[in-house]
Amino acid sequence: MLPDSPEIESDPLEELSAALGEAWPAIFAARAAAREEETKLHRLIAGVKPPANTSVVAFGSLAREEWTSGSDLDWTLLVDGPSDMRHFDVTKSVEQVFEKEGYREPGPTGTFGVMSSSHELVHYIGGGEDTNRNITRRILLLLESTSLSDPVTHDRVIRAILERYIIGDPPATSPARFRVPLFLLNDVVRFWRTMTVDYATKKWQRSNAGWALRNIKLRMSRKLLFAKGMLTCFLCHEDFAGKPKTGDPELVELELLEICLGLSRRTAVDLLADSLARFAEREVAKKTLGAYDRFLEGLNDAAKRERLKTIGFEERADPVYLEQRDNTIQFREGLESLFFESNNSLTRFTKRYGVF
Repeated sequence: MLPDSPEIESDPLEELSAALGEAWPAIFAARAAAREEETKLHRLIAGVKPPANTSVVAFGSLAREEWTSGSDLDWTLLVDGPSDMRHFDVTKSVEQVFEKEGYREPGPTGTFGVMSSSHELVHYIGGGEDTNRNITRRILLLLESTSLSDPVTHDRVIRAILERYIIGDPPATSPARFRVPLFLLNDVVRFWRTMTVDYATKKWQRSNAGWALRNIKLRMSRKLLFAKGMLTCFLCHEDFAGKPKTGDPELVELELLEICLGLSRRTAVDLLADSLARFAEREVAKKTLGAYDRFLEGLNDAAKRERLKTIGFEERADPVYLEQRDNTIQFREGLESLFFESNNSLTRFTKRYGVF
């Protein structure tokens, strides 16, 4: 049974590494680098003095603890309160601080490096106003975000989003029990499909420029994020979380919220490692995390990363791309084994909720 507390005292990745006799040096190096960068960024943001009810939130490789030499810094000024003219000034100040320190700018889509409002993140779910930018920020807040200032505001917005998904969508007929939060799961699936369509659109709009690097990231880090989203939802079920402490439906929903919150706070690779250790065969765990380690090793190699950024679509037989493509196949097969062959409940939920 998963612990009620969101604090995870053990280190599943370290434990699995020791149990299997596998080092995964690139994964551990990227994690250490991310934690070092985050400590530095906290100090930088402290000098900006963001106003109350705001939080500078980072996403991407920093939040996933996968920082490599080519990582950029995706961030937003998350506002959870009344509008204030200072919000714009602080956003510009944060941007200038990051630029001065030499951090790579977020992509040109306008999703990151700007302000975002908790109102839109919570109340626009699934509606006509729920743009690709909004769903991206919302799901990333749940699955890969870290606060660089005011963690209370960051946590409060995440809780509000999960309340909308769980408390705001109680089951119609089921008795009080821990369940798969289908409203959240459907949005996780929608986000994964949005990322795949976004890749195809950018490939076309940019005349294949940078296609190879985006392709590999989609098959690896983006797919890992999707896997974390599904695990977060599936592990809320009583098959894994056990029985509620009470029969009161309202209290059960609050317990469920806390379980989901605890799972969402874990990094994607940490939750994957824990799930592989609990459910999968040793060789499946080795295969899955070994492929991911080689993926991060490639991203941290400046020459290989640059080659992936510049390969033309007609150069699909390039050895650098083929090497990483093989990693994506190994990773996919490992995930398929985890979700379809390792545990009866995982298989049942994946078929029932992830497919049909």
